[in-house]
Amino acid sequence: MGAGLIATTAGCVHPLPPPQGILLQKGIYAKNQDDQRVTVLQAGDNEISISDPLLQSKLPRAKESANTTIPESVHDRLKNRYKDIFYYVEVKKLNEHGPLVPTKSGEKPRYPAIGGKPKYNLSREEFGKVISGDRIEYTLNMFDSRKIDTLTVIIRKGMITKKQPISNENLPDGVDPYLIRVNHGSSDSPYGMEYYATEEAYQNAPIGSKSWFGVIYENRIKPTIQTFRPDPYGNL
Repeated sequence: MGAGLIATTAGCVHPLPPPQGILLQKGIYAKNQDDQRVTVLQAGDNEISISDPLLQSKLPRAKESANTTIPESVHDRLKNRYKDIFYYVEVKKLNEHGPLVPTKSGEKPRYPAIGGKPKYNLSREEFGKVISGDRIEYTLNMFDSRKIDTLTVIIRKGMITKKQPISNENLPDGVDPYLIRVNHGSSDSPYGMEYYATEEAYQNAPIGSKSWFGVIYENRIKPTIQTFRPDPYGNL
């Protein structure tokens, strides 16, 4: 299903499509016991800056160094160190009246970017799904327009460097038995992630070239490459 389509919920029609944007940066900040704001982590522009000693011992992880997922156990330890913890993303907001990718009817993405570069708070779980450069569609909290409730579309670019079947592993139900490794970032400073993949994506994985692909997280223990996508919004 294309992004930016009219959504219906409980019989009500919402005429405005969800906002869309390019993820510029993500990070974590905290309030210490004196209510002072403290930077804990920043990730963007192919760089990760980690200020907290606890996270410095945990990140980046070899198999997902492009990401900065924070397990619940680490989050709990951070909560013991600070008065409060906040996860955020900075987004280059795009034209809300156009789809993120071309639709079946032939409608093409629209630009230029609008709305500046807002920062949104979001949950630890949603924070862990995205990396710098992702094209995203998201829904905002009904009562707080500065908070993202859900990431509804994630489209990501990277160079596919390896793929292999993993049928011999004892995988949970619903997890596809294929693995694809992708390098993100620049050629001078690549950083990688491993993804599960559907059979269709595995068969069409173009090793050695950069591709855009859709990422899903539902019922997965790793992010999964579901489909390869057109280049959304070009070089924006």
